[in-house]
Amino acid sequence: MWSLQAVLLLLVLSSHGQDTTTEKPGVLLPLPKGVCAGWMAGIPGHPGYNGVPGRDGRDGTPGEKGEKGDAGLVGPKGDTGETGVTGVEGPRGFPGFQGRKGEPGENAFVHRSAFSVGLEAGATVPNVPIRFTKIFYNLQNHYDGTTGKFHCSIPGLYYFSYHITVYLKDVKVSLYKNDKAVLFTFDQFQDKNVDQASGSVLLHLGMGDQIWLQVYGDGESNGVYADNVNDSTFTGFLLYHDTN
Repeated sequence: MWSLQAVLLLLVLSSHGQDTTTEKPGVLLPLPKGVCAGWMAGIPGHPGYNGVPGRDGRDGTPGEKGEKGDAGLVGPKGDTGETGVTGVEGPRGFPGFQGRKGEPGENAFVHRSAFSVGLEAGATVPNVPIRFTKIFYNLQNHYDGTTGKFHCSIPGLYYFSYHITVYLKDVKVSLYKNDKAVLFTFDQFQDKNVDQASGSVLLHLGMGDQIWLQVYGDGESNGVYADNVNDSTFTGFLLYHDTN
């Protein structure tokens, strides 16, 4: 310990000696304050406190561009935007290729029911069905020539018509449906002249319904006539069948 203090004293004295050589000759400098002859160095003090941090330095130059990072998570779906303005209609395209033939549809079967008959003799009996025995068409046999009645085998809408030659007497003819007259025709005979009476109607028929013509009233209005040059005819046919 004493040797260390002696070394420190010599260093202090030598440093003061050098400083005095720079002063004017003959002028003695006083000893440093607190220094006395035969002094002894004290124990080193504790380290001082840290000073106040200095000011921030200037910004450095920008570094090199880093590598591209990974893609982030998909964000939530945004709200639907407003409808845009309708664009201009484009040019018409070329015709497409013809499609394949379709499958046969349902109800391809055609329902048929028709007849057309005429009177062969001029003599008719009042208040009973007129028997038209001259057959023009009766392929489905829905008209019965032995009774003079049409029998409905296909429910649906039918058209009926008749054309009667009137001769020698007046004529009163009715079209009947199931024993009920639905259409009446009257024609007054003109002396020495052949006249015509006719009628037509649309009727809906159900299965089993019957249609016929007959003279109504007394025998005085029975001028229905037919010969080889004058016909009295009765016709009917199905327009369309019921679908239910």
